[in-house]
Amino acid sequence: MTAKAIDIAYVHIAVDDLDRMAEFLGRFGMTSTRDTDADRRAVLYSRGTDGAPYQHIAETGEPRFVGLGFEIENAEDLEALAGMPGASPIEEVARPGGGRRVRFTDPNGNEVTAIQGWQRTGSSEPQQRPPINTGTARQRLREPVRLEARASQVKRLGHCVLFVKDFRESEAWYKERFGFLTSDAIHAGPESNVIGAFMRCDRGDMPVDHHTLFLLQAPGTGMQHAAFEVHDWDDLMLGHDALEAGGYTHNWGIGKHILGSQVFDYWHDPFGNVMEHFTDGDLFDSAQPPGLSPVQSLLGVQWGERMQPPG
Repeated sequence: MTAKAIDIAYVHIAVDDLDRMAEFLGRFGMTSTRDTDADRRAVLYSRGTDGAPYQHIAETGEPRFVGLGFEIENAEDLEALAGMPGASPIEEVARPGGGRRVRFTDPNGNEVTAIQGWQRTGSSEPQQRPPINTGTARQRLREPVRLEARASQVKRLGHCVLFVKDFRESEAWYKERFGFLTSDAIHAGPESNVIGAFMRCDRGDMPVDHHTLFLLQAPGTGMQHAAFEVHDWDDLMLGHDALEAGGYTHNWGIGKHILGSQVFDYWHDPFGNVMEHFTDGDLFDSAQPPGLSPVQSLLGVQWGERMQPPG
């Protein structure tokens, strides 16, 4: 039996200054609370508005990527995971929201957790702007748009991108445990040289994000970026201005991806990790066949800022 993830749950990093991390995450559009873990380290749990207890964990330590978690819907899937090679026993989770988990170490040394039974709080509604007028749909009449300066309204963690040492090995490992489907594979040079893939959750006929996890073969390993969904384009632009006003370092954007179609904006946190705001992404169900695209489509945009070569 292959368990099926229903979404990404969180990303987990270590930093050497939680105050700086909390300040950034507040301006990024998340709410943070502090606690201590089982080893009595200070930990920052940060969340969006969708009711999940946290979507970003920052523990005190030498800056590094620790791992990530995926949400599992039912106890049977969690039990199946506990029987797989390299799995921990099922454990109670001593973090906000509780639940139970099974932990693994993936082929690249990352801690990967399956969590089931999270206790969610009520979600909060984002601030709504008046309807958008287009060339053919005139919906906003006698009502001007007036936006106030503020941070973005992060709703949820949408996906994580990992650099891996052997793409096919990592792809098989994650698919065997979490039932991911390929949305778009990426090739470099000949089509047979597949070096990465955008992978989504398999929820049958329920549409899900174009990708929950993207794996890309690279010389090094670790998290390339974590992406958080915001309410709409205006919300993303307000967040861009708020982060710029805070003096944070911009990474890439604003633009519209080719694969996934998201409007995106990438920033560096104070420790060099890349964090993305996105909105308006593609949604696929399990019937969508996998695509195959060149690496140029991965780096290209439909409009907006092109990725600049390093150096």
